[in-house]
Amino acid sequence: MSLKKLYSNASHEHIVDALRRSNGKRVKAALLLNNTYYSSQPVPKTPPLRRLQRGRSNDHTDETDDEDDDDDDGDDEEVDEEQKRKNDQTLYFYNHSGSQEIQDVTGCTPAQAEQLIELRAQQTGSLFLTFDALREVLRRERGLSVKFIDSYVDMMDGYSIVDQIIENIEELGTELKNIINVWEGVEDGAVKEDQEDTGMHLSGSPISNNKSNENDNMIDKSSHVYRDAMDGFLTEQPKIVNNELTLKNYQILGVNWMLMLYRKEISGILADEMGLGKTAQVISFLGRLYELGKQGPHLIIVPTSTISNWLREFERFCPDINVYTYYGSQQERFKMRCELLDPENRGEYQVIITTYATATSGKDDRVFLRKLKCKSMILDEGHMVRNCTSARYKHLIALHTPFRLLLTGTPLQNNLQELVSLLMFILPDMLLDYEEEIRKIFKIRSITTRDSRKGFSSAQILSQQRIERAKKMMTPFVLRRRKVDVLKDMPQKTQVIELCKMTENQQNLYTVILSESKKSYKEALDNKANKKKGGVEHLKNIVIQLRKAADHPLLFRHIYDDAKLRKMAKCIMKEEKYWDADKEYIYEDMTVMTDFELNRLCCDHRSIKKYALQKQEWMDSGKIDFLKKLLPAMKAKNQKVLLFSQFTRLLDILEMVMDTLNLRYLRLDGDTKPGERQELIDQFNEDNDIEVFLLSTKAGGFGINLTSANIVVLYDTDFNPQNDRQAEDRAHRVGQTRDVTVYKLVAENSVEEHILNMANIKLRLDQSVSGLGEDGGPIESKEQVDKENVQSLLKTILAS
Repeated sequence: MSLKKLYSNASHEHIVDALRRSNGKRVKAALLLNNTYYSSQPVPKTPPLRRLQRGRSNDHTDETDDEDDDDDDGDDEEVDEEQKRKNDQTLYFYNHSGSQEIQDVTGCTPAQAEQLIELRAQQTGSLFLTFDALREVLRRERGLSVKFIDSYVDMMDGYSIVDQIIENIEELGTELKNIINVWEGVEDGAVKEDQEDTGMHLSGSPISNNKSNENDNMIDKSSHVYRDAMDGFLTEQPKIVNNELTLKNYQILGVNWMLMLYRKEISGILADEMGLGKTAQVISFLGRLYELGKQGPHLIIVPTSTISNWLREFERFCPDINVYTYYGSQQERFKMRCELLDPENRGEYQVIITTYATATSGKDDRVFLRKLKCKSMILDEGHMVRNCTSARYKHLIALHTPFRLLLTGTPLQNNLQELVSLLMFILPDMLLDYEEEIRKIFKIRSITTRDSRKGFSSAQILSQQRIERAKKMMTPFVLRRRKVDVLKDMPQKTQVIELCKMTENQQNLYTVILSESKKSYKEALDNKANKKKGGVEHLKNIVIQLRKAADHPLLFRHIYDDAKLRKMAKCIMKEEKYWDADKEYIYEDMTVMTDFELNRLCCDHRSIKKYALQKQEWMDSGKIDFLKKLLPAMKAKNQKVLLFSQFTRLLDILEMVMDTLNLRYLRLDGDTKPGERQELIDQFNEDNDIEVFLLSTKAGGFGINLTSANIVVLYDTDFNPQNDRQAEDRAHRVGQTRDVTVYKLVAENSVEEHILNMANIKLRLDQSVSGLGEDGGPIESKEQVDKENVQSLLKTILAS
């Protein structure tokens, strides 16, 4: 966004002067303009401003400034006045803020904040009397720093910039909201002909359905807002859409919303809850553009696993649109580039579908996509560009198109920084110049607290101001609907948390691993080298080991002891493929295998088959005990089950469980070829004799419709709860006719209980930002958690 747009009241001369005085720094110029009255003050003729020492008193002077210059006096006075204002604000903050406020702004530890408050209490009147006194205390006291002053000033500068941007965004947001209000009014019949203004609150809440207020909510057809809203407005699905398929009302509204943004060249995020048919809405939107004679081309970038699903949906909804897939080997893509860039073929295709990997891998691919000069760029699973520091983000944001649309059911996954990255992606002209300042106000400080009832818990604190700013920045450009709001006939989804008591063998194994983990962690703390280097990776490994123990004992080696392995190594030498092998090497290879892998090795070789597991040890797990009751009961009721796990090795074990329970099943994970995915999905949906579908959680999250199942079992929870929600909504989506029950299996008194608590907190943050709490309003809690929080929690547990 230009400074002129940001400060519309400022004259061209004032803006030029601000840029000159800030040495071309746009952010500093914005700060100057923010404190300037524009209408009557003449532009001062002053040299460029000297660089401010933020929040610092001038302990030294620049020797080049020794000469007195009358022309600099006014400039110096302005610098002094601005510096005094910042110093006063800083002093007030540190005199009146509590411990958490200080941590939130400065990023200091709780101990540092308490130390500062204690020092404040020792001052006359329990206040720092002057800014210099505050600065001296921060400089002198061990553990504190004058950087705390800079942190506050930087934060306030960030708020100032963001407030100006939000003010501009709110103007645009009001315009978009007015249009949506008109659409709602048309749907409700609240439209009047040429009458006087009735005081309709277009910029406020949605139009009321209360008939007693009908006269207050009538829409004037002659108004500019009405004419703008009805420009190209669809009251029914586009003619090009297959008439055998019917879009629901909320989906037609979604198409109108995309058409409006496209017409105004405003990018957006279609963030409907998973299962509401975002793909169908996008295809219908592109079909309508084709009807209007807008040929494109339009670029759709998708995860590799969903290409076949997109092609299938295009064929179903808009078979008249020519879709070209840019995907294949390097040689195949070379031929495609030549063909697609041939001027004679430019009008032969309207849509090009490619993958994230292809679009961002090689320079030739990236150059080719830029040469296409597509009219729009649509990112399926748009949260895949939430990390603005990734190569993927940088390559894709370099693809300039007039219109960008992100599709995601999870606009907020880990933190507000990621949300801001998404907004910057769709609004680069508006936000990128102020990226540093915007990110400052969304920094999050991790702390650990003690809960007397639940022991230790980890949380991250986020100020209410930041929540509100995030919502204001997000709202105008995001269309987000929930199934509960738009699908009144949608079957219910019930979630059941099933605490599974570990079996005796499993509990013993978990206790041993926890004990060894504590010991190794304390040893690592005693070793300064390990403490500085490799500590995080060591801790991550502990997390994984505890999770595996909570899942199943066969993921470790505890049944096959060393003595048995030496016997097996000797016996397997009889196999022809091992004649030339070294017995000691065979033994060493066996020692790093799990019980499950060793059992499979025994089953595959006749010479050691006698060492295969004989007591169905794959059934020895607390979670398996629950499945032994649930799955046969569901089979008796003719209800299909989706069974998800994080670990593909666990899916191997579950295959043995399915065979033992005499259940028919299919399996889909990350190793399943893209071309085979849809065949498996169709087979499961169409064959009523297949009772269970085994899926890895992430592989089962993209572009899968499994509404033939109404029971979902999450064998283990993901660190990111949105992945679990995506998995759940493979069954709970448009097309489902039965109520869906989701069972979350959690090993009792294990690390999984903490992970579940963290996931619930993160979901509450998502609700708070989107304003979709359980009561319809923002949730007061400011916590949000990611993987690092779990590790922080484990540090406390292991150190205790």
